[in-house]
This record gives sequence, structure tokens and C-alpha cells, in this order.
Amino acid sequence: MKLLFVIPSITNYFTFLEDLTHELIQRNHEVHLATSRKHIARIDAYRRGIECEVHHIDFPRALAPIKHISAGRQVNELVQEIKPDLINIHFSAALFTTMLGKKNNWPASTGTIHGLGSPLIKGWRKYAISQAERWSAEKVDEVFVLTEDDKEYLEDKAPNATVSVLNSYGMGCDLERFDANNVSEETKERIRSDNGVGEEDFVFIFIGRQTHFKGFDKVVLSFLKLKESHQNLKLLLIGEKDRIHPTSKQQRFEKALKEDPDIVRVGWKENVQDYLAISDLNVFPSEREGLPVNLMESLSMGVPVITIDSRGCREVVRHNIDGVVLAQNDVHHLTEAMEALLIDKKRLSDLASNALSGRNRFSRKHFIDDQLKIYDRLLSPNN
Repeated sequence: MKLLFVIPSITNYFTFLEDLTHELIQRNHEVHLATSRKHIARIDAYRRGIECEVHHIDFPRALAPIKHISAGRQVNELVQEIKPDLINIHFSAALFTTMLGKKNNWPASTGTIHGLGSPLIKGWRKYAISQAERWSAEKVDEVFVLTEDDKEYLEDKAPNATVSVLNSYGMGCDLERFDANNVSEETKERIRSDNGVGEEDFVFIFIGRQTHFKGFDKVVLSFLKLKESHQNLKLLLIGEKDRIHPTSKQQRFEKALKEDPDIVRVGWKENVQDYLAISDLNVFPSEREGLPVNLMESLSMGVPVITIDSRGCREVVRHNIDGVVLAQNDVHHLTEAMEALLIDKKRLSDLASNALSGRNRFSRKHFIDDQLKIYDRLLSPNN
């Protein structure tokens, strides 16, 4: 089989596609990747090579019609050149762009949407993105989503689309890598020392792009509020600002980000497991997710999560079992939840134990097995 993956950025290859690509190549399949070589943020963590053949196409991440059309044409030129047996596209923006270039002689093509955008936004952008998602979902042969509510929504908006839900927790995560037992005491001591974290410190962690819709500003403001009445607290920020999404709708905490010694701006790191190994609680009140991998990684390491009742987050985190799922998404309620687990060490320990007992459901092997079955089905002569 010759397979063409289409993803917006090379970052996506390293974060979820690398293991699947490796498995395909191990099975003697030929894999091509159409993507932008530019990372989605200021990232220098991924220095290893890429196993498959990469074809650079600059996929736009904003509403830029001419750029979308140009990129779509480039995808078609690539398809005509390499003649893949199957095309697998990830993310709704790349799916829309790719479908702009689709021709009648294309092979079977599938799209995987990592969280629909239109259900979660308002105004004219909601209408525009809804139409783009509907059109591209109906134009691709089969489209996959990560949650049942996205499936119901898309089937209603795009009645001519074939919509399925992945039989896995999204892309899952690498359980061997995100295993607290595989992080040595020496590594944890080095991470603490390098980042000014003491043994007595209670460590909160935020992992992801530093954008308003992921709740980044609420986490920082809640942490600052906690510091008014508690000592020995640290907040690790893993990630960077996004080029196209705002960090916050208010900038009054920028000074603290730069000057507060208890807020550690780590940047984008590949060895996230080492930072989770010294963390007590992951705080991630994101409004827009597919199925957040960083929460799977956190729970797999036995680090409980505070999140909100939003798509994807509520599917990953089990309320009062391995984390807290808040109904209200504001600084007041977030601060209360953070303080409750800071004080109640027994409850925090129980959540951590439950997280470890349920970690196997997140194995990336489930995603890889599911993808291989999908490919076999689509390439079957009886399909």
C-alpha cells in the first residue's frame, strides 16, 4: 500500500503520527507526508529524523481563500505524481484545503477531524466554518471524528457525509514513555534543580499552547490568587504562544509571567513526562479540544487533572475518579478546585491511584490498530 498523510504542520507528525508511520513502514508500506515544515509555535524540541518521504505544502491555518486554493492545487499535483492508494487527512482545516484540490481520479480518501470548530464559536465565523466543515465532510469518502457529540452534530449538518467515530481514545499516547516508573530519581532531581522547584513545593502544571480558549490565562490568574494564602507553590508552563490565537483577553498577568519566580515558563518540550513526574496536579480548563492528548499523558503518569465540562475533556477525565470536571469555567471556581486538592492530600492521592488503574485505555496501540483496520477495509475489493 502507498499511503499519503496530509497534516497542517510537521508538529502534528511528532505529536501523534510518528508511531503509526513507523508501524506502516515496518509492515513494508510506502508512506508519504504532505505538510508544512513550519511548527505551529516556537518549537525546537523535535530534532530526530522523519521516517517517511515529506512533501512541503504551506497549509494556511486562518481564513485565507487564495492560500487554501493554492495549497489544494499542490496536494492534487502531489497525488497525480505519487499516485497513492489511500489518502488520510487530519484536522478540519487541512481537510477543507485538500478537498479544494480533489479530482475525480483520486483514490479513497478519509479525513479525521480532531474536534469540530463550528459548534464552539459564534458569529459570522461560525457560519463560515460550519459551511466549510459540511462541504469537506461530504466531499471526502469517509470522515472520522473523536466523540459521539461531534458525530451527531456533523451528521445533522452534513447529511450526505459518511461519519464514523474512532474506536480509540483519539490518538492515544505512548504508555511506555508516559510511565512514572520509567523516570529516574536523578532525572526528577535535575528537572527540579533546573527549574527552581523544591522538594516541598506543590507543583501545578499547564501543558499546551498558551491561548485563551485553552484556559491559559485562567490558570495563571488562579495560581496568583492561590499564592495570596499559600506558600511553596510552583506553576510549570509547558508550551508556547500560538501565532494565530490570543493568549488572553486581559494582559494584567503579563508582568507576573515575566517576573514571578514561582511561575516557570519551560517552553515547548518533548520530554513532557519528566515534568509530569515532578507535578502534583494538571490544570487544563480548555473550551475547545478533540480528545486532549496531554490529559491522557497526565493521567497515564498518575497526575490528576482539573478541567471543565467541555468536549473531549469530559471524555478523558472521569469526574471525582481521576480528576475534577468543573461545570463553571471561571477563575473563582478554578481557584477553589485547585485549593481543595492542594489541601486534601488524601483525595489527591486517591485520584492519582485511580488514574494509574485506568491508564491502559489510552494506549496509542488502540489508535494504530484501529487505523490499520480502517485502511484494510477501505482498500478491500468488496468495499
